[in-house]
This record gives sequence, structure tokens and C-alpha cells, in this order.
Amino acid sequence: MTPGRGPAGPVPGVVPRPAAPAASSRPSPSGAAVATTDTTAVADLITAASACLLANGAESQRIVQRADQLARAAGGRVELTLGWTESRCSYTGSDSSVEERRFAASPTGVGMNRVMAVDAAIEDRAAGRLSTSAAATAVQDAGRQPASSTLLFALACAVGACGLAVIFGADDWAALGLIALAAGLGGIVRRLLGSWGANNFWQVGVAGLLAGLFGAIAVGADVSSPLRLAAVCPCMVLVPGPHLLNGSLDVANLRIPLGLARLTFATVTLLSITAGLLLGLSLGGADLVLDPAGRDVPLWLDASAAAVVAVCYGIFYSAPLRILVWPFVVGAGVHALRWVALYEWHLPAWAGAGLACLVAGFVLMPVAQRFQVPFSAIGFASVVSLMPGLLVFRVLAGLSMLPGAKGVEVAPLLQTIVNDANVAFLTIFAMALGFLVPAACYQAARRRGLRG
Repeated sequence: MTPGRGPAGPVPGVVPRPAAPAASSRPSPSGAAVATTDTTAVADLITAASACLLANGAESQRIVQRADQLARAAGGRVELTLGWTESRCSYTGSDSSVEERRFAASPTGVGMNRVMAVDAAIEDRAAGRLSTSAAATAVQDAGRQPASSTLLFALACAVGACGLAVIFGADDWAALGLIALAAGLGGIVRRLLGSWGANNFWQVGVAGLLAGLFGAIAVGADVSSPLRLAAVCPCMVLVPGPHLLNGSLDVANLRIPLGLARLTFATVTLLSITAGLLLGLSLGGADLVLDPAGRDVPLWLDASAAAVVAVCYGIFYSAPLRILVWPFVVGAGVHALRWVALYEWHLPAWAGAGLACLVAGFVLMPVAQRFQVPFSAIGFASVVSLMPGLLVFRVLAGLSMLPGAKGVEVAPLLQTIVNDANVAFLTIFAMALGFLVPAACYQAARRRGLRG
């Protein structure tokens, strides 16, 4: 996953295919033909808006709600089935005519500026400030909005990687300098490869290779701890957090095919990152330590670094800078809560991450609704630094070591792999659950309010 990457362009893969052309072309008296034309235009608008939202990282439930909002504004109803390679939209107009569309919009990118622009067009259409044709034009314009500039993206990669290093206990300025250089160059390389047409896996794999080489340099210069932060932290900003969380949320909401597709994409992305990382370390004569001793970080430093990292993730996702105050504040707050949960309440790491997401969800969901900000733009940015990317890298590195392990080495290696994999899985599960509970409570409260 390369958040916010890629050239701007029209809404991808929208291929209208009317399922019942006879209904659209059948002669009818007076205003019936006009009504059918309106139904066609609304179906096209819903399809284009849904495709743009899906392709740019909006959570599935939000896409369905936005499609329903457009349909109700036109006096009709819609059924939307989202998929990875193909999605389906069935719109029934106020005249009972039915228009069906199929569209392809793989959710590989994250562009929150485009999501917000589509949201604004939908709100204006629902409020009657835009006609259907004007809203369709606005959606097309939203799909062409550029990602964050390469310079800003690379700077966010460098600062974000350093912030993560501070959270993990980095205290050497030389190591931080190497981390910033590796992450910044990795961001530039990713954008460059993207402009040449390389897919996501090549982009993150090459960036991981650079991180591994810089990590080996840090080991050779004796500025690297057993944590190997100089190699790992530039890779942490490559972790596809939104895809892991969106996939988990889709599975929990019984959108099984799409959820599994998202999780598969995230898994292959992690494999690509790890392959590049391990290759870079190996070429430099270094390796990844599987069970290093951790470092304690003061609460104020942990929370401050988390706030900065949350803003950097918002920039990765091309979120407008004006909304990043929310990830800044909430990211610091929930990281402080996690620190207290770990060091004062002695909860396991996965429980601390789940608690942080629970609080972030309850705080940010009403904020997202009140200010019409995508929850994925501020919610994921606030907590994605809690994703267990480091553990995943260690698990995959351990698996690569298994074929060469002999005798008594096998049992402790397997134990380390299983323990790390278990904590990583529990962390992702707890984070997804932490978002699901506030979402369910908020939706139930809204339904009760509407009935009241």
C-alpha cells in the first residue's frame, strides 16, 4: 500500500452496463422518458461516487451510506455490492425503473482529499445545492485531485519514521539521521516507481531494500541497537495499516470476499516489505534480531512522538492539512492511554492497542459526522502507529531462518515466531474490535434518534 500515491486521474474503472436496456429505451408517454433519463443519470452518479470512494480508501460502510444518501435524495433506493475486482450497483428510481451498473475500482490506494471532495459533492447534491449532472462533474473533479507533493510526502516519511523510532526508544542522533535519510529516500523512490507504472509491491519492496541497506550501514557504524530501528522504522511507514483495519472491519461486517481481498493485499504488501528489508540487511552483512530487549520511553515523549507520527500518516493519506489537528490531539491522547495501560495497569500490548482504538472511535466518530470528515482520514491516522508491523517483520524473518536452524535452535526459534505472530494477530483483532464497538453504538444511537 502506498498511501496517497499515483498520478491523479478520472474515477478508475467505471464501466456502466445497463442490465435491462429495454427499460431505458422503451417508449413511454409524456414525462416517463424524462424520469427514466433521470434514473440513468442518478445511477451513473452513484456508480462514479462509489468507485472513487472505494479506490481511495474509504471504509465500506461509509461508501454504502453515501450511495444510499444519493439514492434517497433522488427519491429512489440502491443496493451496492462492493468487491475487489468488480462491484455492482443496482438503483431503483422513483418511477420504479431499474438501472444496474458494474464497475472496477480496486481499493489499493488511500487519498483522503479525494474522499472528502466526493463527500462534499454528495452533501451538496443531497441538500439540493447541486443538480445530478453538476454533482457528477464534481465527483469527476474529485477523482483528479493530486496526491500530496513528493517533497511533502518524503518529508512526512522521514519525520514519521523518526517519530516511530523515538516511540521504540531510539536515543542516538546518528541513528535518527540514518532513519530519516532511508525513509525520505524510500518515499521518493516509491513515488518515482509509481510514476513509471510499478505496482505497489515493487514500490514497497524497493523501499524496504533501501531501509535494509541503511540498517546494515548503521550496524557497521555501530550506531544501531539490537532493535535494528535504523532498518525497521523506515519500513514501519510502509505498513498497510488502513488495508489491515478496513479488511478486518469488512470481515466483521460479513463482507467476506472484499475483506479477505483487502487482507490478502495487505499480507502480500508485508511480504514484499520484509523481503526487501531482509535482502538489504543480508547484502550489508547484518540481520534482524528476533527477540531484542526493549527500551522504556517516558510518557511525555511517547505521546509527543505519537502526535507527530499521526500527522505524518495523515499526509501519507493526502488528507487536507486543516483536519490533521484531530489526529494530532487524539493520537497523543490514545498513545498516552496505551502507555498507562502497559506500564501502570500492566495490561498486555494487544489490550492496550485495543483500548486506544476504542477510545479513539468513541471520540472521533461523532467528530467525523459533525464536521463531515471521513473517519478513515482521522481515525486510522490516529492509531495506525499502533499496528504491529515490527512483530510481523520479526515473524517473517524468523520463518526465513527456520530452514537453516539445527537441533536445539529450532524449538526457541519456533516459540519466538509463534509468540510474535500471536501478539500481532491479537493486536490487529483488538484494534478492529476497538473501532467496531463505537461504530455499532453510534449507528444504534442514530437509528434510535431517527425513530424518535
